[in-house]
Amino acid sequence: MNMSNLKFTDIDEYHSCQPADIQKTLEQLRQTIKQAAPQATEAISYGMPAFRQNKVLVYYSVHKKHIGFYPTPNPIAYFKSELEKYNTSKGAIQFPIDKQLPLKLIKKIVKFRVEEDIKAVSTKPLKKSSTKTQNINKDILSYNNKQSKSDKVVCNLLSQEISNCLTKTENKIWHGHPVWFLDSNPIVGYSKQKAGIRLMFWSGASFDETGLEVRGKKFKDASVFYNAVSEINTKDLKRWLKKSKEIQWDYKNIVKRKGVLERLK
Repeated sequence: MNMSNLKFTDIDEYHSCQPADIQKTLEQLRQTIKQAAPQATEAISYGMPAFRQNKVLVYYSVHKKHIGFYPTPNPIAYFKSELEKYNTSKGAIQFPIDKQLPLKLIKKIVKFRVEEDIKAVSTKPLKKSSTKTQNINKDILSYNNKQSKSDKVVCNLLSQEISNCLTKTENKIWHGHPVWFLDSNPIVGYSKQKAGIRLMFWSGASFDETGLEVRGKKFKDASVFYNAVSEINTKDLKRWLKKSKEIQWDYKNIVKRKGVLERLK
């Protein structure tokens, strides 16, 4: 079928125009991409199924004798040896339409693109004059730069997202770790520990969020650990940060109250 002149509203509609056996193959491809990039959203871009995180990760399209898969040039170069039996160009891979898709390889390629996408965001310079972005304390930037390569990327993304969402906070190194404060009350921070980078919300136990599974035994904190930037779900993170402004326990007066916490919001 010549699909070049057709306009599709979603991926389901794109698939429905194909024969039943091709639909089955496309659905396998779709689900494999979603497993490798669970935060990605589906779209139609340039007339093709596309999966977008911060930017488009991959596209695919149906042709007479092959399924075109478009993951951008870098993963094609990186997985060159595993792609030897397929026709490739700078940004495209051709999977024969009558052969089984290499789903494990496709999953690795998509995960590679997820890592690229997140790193691109986490290393993007903050705009000093932006009204939406609070400058990050130079001591926090120094803390991030002292981490290992993989941990540094995690810390950079966390500090950027926190500062973007909590624009009216103060941030500094407190007890050796980056922490953000609202009216002198600690709200959120992160630290390097043996289990990974620990993101902690001081009032997180009251957020009712299953993703913050590490709970403090004495106070109202809750945490999550990250060992790779791909583990950070930015949608969850933004939701938690929003709650951190709305739900607060009073830590700044905890010494006066001899260890007793009172709810502020």
